[in-house]
Amino acid sequence: MVQSGGGYDHVSRRSVLKTSGAALTVGTVGLAGCSSSSGASVRPVDEDSLTIWHAMGGTNGETLQGLVDQFQSETDIDANLVFQDSYEGVLTNTLSALDSGEVPDVFQIDSLFAQQVLDTDAVEPVENLLSDDYPVDDFLSNVTSFFTIDGTLTSMPFNNSNAILYYNRSAFEEAGLDPDSPPTTLEEVRSYSQTLVDEGVTDAGLTWPNHVWFVEHFYSVDGQTLLDAENGHAGQPTTMQTDNATARSLYEWWHEMADNGLFSNPGIEAWGEATSTFLTGQAAMLMTSTASVTGIRSGAEENGFEVDNAFYPTIDGDRTGPVIGGASWFVPSGLPQDRQDDIGSFLEFMGRPESQITWHKGTGYYPIRQTAVEQLENDGWFAENPMYRTAFDQLTQAENTPATKRMLIGPARQVQTTIQDMSVELFSGEVGVDEGLSELKSAVEDELDRYYS
Repeated sequence: MVQSGGGYDHVSRRSVLKTSGAALTVGTVGLAGCSSSSGASVRPVDEDSLTIWHAMGGTNGETLQGLVDQFQSETDIDANLVFQDSYEGVLTNTLSALDSGEVPDVFQIDSLFAQQVLDTDAVEPVENLLSDDYPVDDFLSNVTSFFTIDGTLTSMPFNNSNAILYYNRSAFEEAGLDPDSPPTTLEEVRSYSQTLVDEGVTDAGLTWPNHVWFVEHFYSVDGQTLLDAENGHAGQPTTMQTDNATARSLYEWWHEMADNGLFSNPGIEAWGEATSTFLTGQAAMLMTSTASVTGIRSGAEENGFEVDNAFYPTIDGDRTGPVIGGASWFVPSGLPQDRQDDIGSFLEFMGRPESQITWHKGTGYYPIRQTAVEQLENDGWFAENPMYRTAFDQLTQAENTPATKRMLIGPARQVQTTIQDMSVELFSGEVGVDEGLSELKSAVEDELDRYYS
């Protein structure tokens, strides 16, 4: 039984979920090769232990293992974490497993790939596995809204995040910049970067991994949906929104930053390389996930500089809010009831306030339970560790609009790689902004049409 510890009057989980994210609709589309085409019955990979596929490496993986060890100790339920190298690895292996019928009990799916997994028709809504008195009303609504489809909690939010701006306070001071006033707009980022480079403090001003999530953030912060049909939450989208000032301003700025040597390009999906560029002092600013707070703080200390973070920069000063990031726990359908009971116990344990506090402190992912947030505030955690609060404040201060809900589409991986590849051509100047955005729009439309037609 999960104890709330927060004095809430709990309504039933089903009634809460019916009013949280009920506007989300999902068109179930058959995905070739992803349903159990062999007709074999579903069976767990390991009959004697829960098998949990995940994508948490480094200190995040160590924190997760500690939680799983605690779960086993408290429940006497055996559970085995199996690292899949990346979210893409989890997705690929999960789709194969669902097809074969030999499945892990729980798998950690990037929010970007949620719809592709839902389209298999081979997953069990986690709502069905939770106790009737489980306090779903204690979850932060702007987190659960993404994972709630037609009033049903389809997957269990766990490691959720948004992108923020990290900056080297020591480098700012050396360049004559005020470390208490980090840049808030693209123009300010460019100006600060120019000063840092001109003063010879760093080789570049800014770095970040070329990943679609950051493009999604620029759109959402500016109040613009990346795709039509409300980013896929109101039906099947048909196009990418490139005929607007958001896209044009973003890519013109990105090209100018690269052309003037102010942006250090670590590569496509080069998360580690971007962080290394920042920690080794080659760039004074880094855009990356709040999940990196713990690692970046320790890395900055090892490299002898003071670090801080701030909200994600806006296009021109107007701010709507970030899209959600990170992942959630999915469960395959068709497992026997006793197995589902054990899985439900695992999900409830990982979502309880005590576990969320441990997870937050060990990683930087924001806590997703209101009770956990209140306990952290009462303990003075955020006051003593303000870098851990930045992404949480960015989340709670956001407007709840279609723009702040991440795209929910079947061909997410294809659209992702299309945007990332075309972004390189745009910021490198291989193609002009107007021509490149037109080509990007057409390429995304082709991927959407190919999947949904």
